[in-house]
Amino acid sequence: MSLIQRIDALLPQTQCGKCGHPGCKPYAEGLAKGEAINKCPPGGNETITALANLLQVPIIALDPERGSAPPQVAYIREAECIGCTKCIQACPVDAIVGAAKLMHTVISAECTGCDLCVAPCPVDCIDLLPLSATSNIIPIVGGMAQDAEALAARSAKRNHARRRFELRNSRLQREEARKQAERAARSQRSAASNTPEHAVTSDDPIKAAIERVKAQKAAAADAALKKAKIAAAMSRAQLNKARSAFGATPNATQLAQLAELEQEAEQAQAQLLALQPATAHAGR
Repeated sequence: MSLIQRIDALLPQTQCGKCGHPGCKPYAEGLAKGEAINKCPPGGNETITALANLLQVPIIALDPERGSAPPQVAYIREAECIGCTKCIQACPVDAIVGAAKLMHTVISAECTGCDLCVAPCPVDCIDLLPLSATSNIIPIVGGMAQDAEALAARSAKRNHARRRFELRNSRLQREEARKQAERAARSQRSAASNTPEHAVTSDDPIKAAIERVKAQKAAAADAALKKAKIAAAMSRAQLNKARSAFGATPNATQLAQLAELEQEAEQAQAQLLALQPATAHAGR
């Protein structure tokens, strides 16, 4: 195993993003480059100690600004669900099932308790229920497994969660590639249908190549716009979540964190606005 893989094996695999990275493996990559070992609330002191031993660095206290991550599982109040699919899109391990305009539900045994599904829900019908050491659901966070059997069970669940996360990412990449290919094919068919038969000459291969380049640019612009929309939505969700958590009278540290989140949200929104006109003209 590489150093990054060994580090990743010590992380809880909630993919919650509280460390500031979009998943456990990116944080493992940062740790391998010297990033602080105290940014993982789901891992807690147990993970900090394990990382310190592996990386031969001092044990330090968990960064309190990263929030908390108790053992928990998401639960959808199904009678209130409107079937918007936003929680399904947010879940990093595909632990929520349902369809558009139909009720959604959480597969409790697969849920990592990351809480990423809560903020996107427009009707606030998702609760996070606490887990205990005696629960039938194996807690994935640190500090809950005390004996060898519990540690082995948790390790297996973490490996399983990592695999589900990787499979989900692979599926999303395939779907995006398919969509881009379909967009390119439609652009080519449209270009072909607009070309009169009598215009077929020796320079047609050049025109076809130009159309392909245009289609590729349009697909790239669409992908960039989609990514910017997601980034802007996540920035707003993080800002709203922080505002709710800090309450009406945040302290100086919390005010600084809010200012940083507000700046990130503004930058993400500016990036989105900058891409929208570019996308509209990308195929020209």
